[in-house]
Formats: sequence, structure tokens, C-alpha cells
Amino acid sequence: MAKKDYYETLGVSRTDSSETIKKNYKKLALKFHPDKASDDKKKEYEESFKEINEAYSTLGDEAKRKRYDLGEPSQFNQGSSRQHSGDLSDILRDLFMNGSFGGQSSDQGDSENGEDLRYELTIDFNEAAFGCEKEILIRKDISCTACGGSGAEDEQFKTCQKCNGQGRLKVSMRTPFGIIGQTIRCDSCLGAGQIAENKCLHCRGHGILSSKEKTKIRIPAGIDNDQTLRVPGAGNAIKNGSEGDLYLTVRVRPHKMFKREGFNVYTELSISFSQAALGGEVTIPILPSGEIKIKIEKGIESGNILRLKGRGIPFVNDSRHRGDQFVNIKIKTPKKLSKAQMHLFEELAKLDE
Repeated sequence: MAKKDYYETLGVSRTDSSETIKKNYKKLALKFHPDKASDDKKKEYEESFKEINEAYSTLGDEAKRKRYDLGEPSQFNQGSSRQHSGDLSDILRDLFMNGSFGGQSSDQGDSENGEDLRYELTIDFNEAAFGCEKEILIRKDISCTACGGSGAEDEQFKTCQKCNGQGRLKVSMRTPFGIIGQTIRCDSCLGAGQIAENKCLHCRGHGILSSKEKTKIRIPAGIDNDQTLRVPGAGNAIKNGSEGDLYLTVRVRPHKMFKREGFNVYTELSISFSQAALGGEVTIPILPSGEIKIKIEKGIESGNILRLKGRGIPFVNDSRHRGDQFVNIKIKTPKKLSKAQMHLFEELAKLDE
């Protein structure tokens, strides 16, 4: 079974703050709470709810999160089903008091969010290991520049008749807990409380346009293949609301010399029979580029592993520390020998008898 990425489960990146992680946890826990599921999706919601709580039981604790970032997943199996009582209380409060079964509470002044976007970005091995900045071109919804997103041609508005200018509608909904009153955003004025007298000709009153936009992305050092970055506010805009987020899945091109496992890297070093027997110094490649000399002990055997401490990948959120580089020794067997080499090996064979 593939290892779960807790960051991906909660829809956050490894560079997000604890507050952002908590916010996303509550949002997802509300969305997938089993009591909100229909009978045919009850099992699916229960499984998702369990995974969300398992992820937050690790990422919501700073000490556990740090160990998880350092690549110690075995630490997180114990007690992963425990829920954070304070956060769960908040979720239940939101479920019963704030009308989260279909809309946002007007008392809290929350706005709707635009649609989240998902893109993929391919980067080089060293860019992933040591971080970089990329500029990507994405198609997204933006606020109309002609009307400032209001949808009005001349900034003249009239009161929305459906909600009487409140921007919110009070409705009742039947739930597993009974009939619950809630306040939702008006679908006529989209929460603004007013409607344009004359619609903007540029966006036809929608307040939103589709556009190709350049977005700068900072890739943190240590990110790995298939991990996802969350860029807040880089998603689609929505009229009278906030922009959604951009979720960027990173694809890392393989390196021709190094193989990555967690924050460690592995490479091979081929040496001759004479180097293996006599020992000495050899030159090996290191990240991000360059070479260093290391000592080979006399009589080293093929398959021996040498460890170069601190020469691996920087830890995410703690680039002062790095993993290690492991060098796998391979002894080259010559396929063709000169007469002089043949003679020396024959003499060596006699000594080995």
C-alpha cells in the first residue's frame, strides 16, 4: 500500500503555517463529516473523515510534524485515530450554529471562495532539492478590470429585491438532527445586497473574466516528486467573494547520477581491482554540483556502502539540515587485458594459490 501524504490529505503544502493546516482540517472535517452524508455515501465519508483526522493528528502537533518532515513515518501510527477534542468541538459548533449545511453564516461575515485550481509543474532534480522560483502561465477567472468586479457598467446599483439588500437569505433545512435554520448567500445578488442597474459590457455583468495569468511560485528546498504545493489566493476569482487556491503538484525529473530516497541520496562509484586492493583517494560527485575527494580503505569489497553525512537533500522547513549521501562501491572487472596486464594477473594468481 502506498504511503499516505498527510499534507496532500489536508490540501496544504509543507511550508504552510500551523494555522493554515488547522483551518484546512476544519474545512475538510466539516465537508466530510459522516452526519452530512447521504446513505449511499456514508461509508465514503466515514473513511475520508478518518483519514483527515489521522493526518491532522500528526500535522497538528509541531513535534510530530517535525519528525514526519524528517522522514520518520513510523512515529505516527500510534493514536492516529484520536481526534482533537477542541477542534472537533469547533466543527460541531459550526455544524449546528453557523449554518454550514449549505451556506456561510452572515454573522461571521464569511465570503464565498472561488474554485480551486490544480496544475502540474515539472522541475529538475536540483531545483527540487535546493528550491527555486518559477513563473507559470495558467488560465483562471479574474475580476473584470473594466468594472472592478462589480458587474456594473456605470457603478449604479439597485437594491436586490430577493434579499431586500441583506445579501443573505434565511432558510430551513431538514437534517439527520432535525430541522435546522440557516443563513445562506443570496443567489440573486451573490451576497452583495445590490444588483447593477446596467450590466458591464466587458464581462456582461458577471464581474469575472477568463484570462491567462502569470503566477510566480516559490518551490521550497527539499520538495519531492508528486508532492503538492498550495498557493493561497491563486485560484479562480468569484464575484463578491475571495479567490480560491492553487494546488500545484510537482513532478521531478530524475537525476542521471543520483537516486533519492526521502532526504538521502544514493550514487555508485566504480573502482579498479588495484584501487580496491591498495586503497587511496578517489573523486566523487556531490550535490548540488561539484566533486570531493574521499578515502578508500585497503581491501574494500564490491557492495560496501560509504556514508557522506550531510551531503543529501535539505529538510523541508529546516534547510539548515540535510540528509546523507550514500556511495555504493562497485569493483570494475576488466573485459580486455593487455599482455602486460595479463602477465601481472597470472603472477598474482600464482601468489594466491
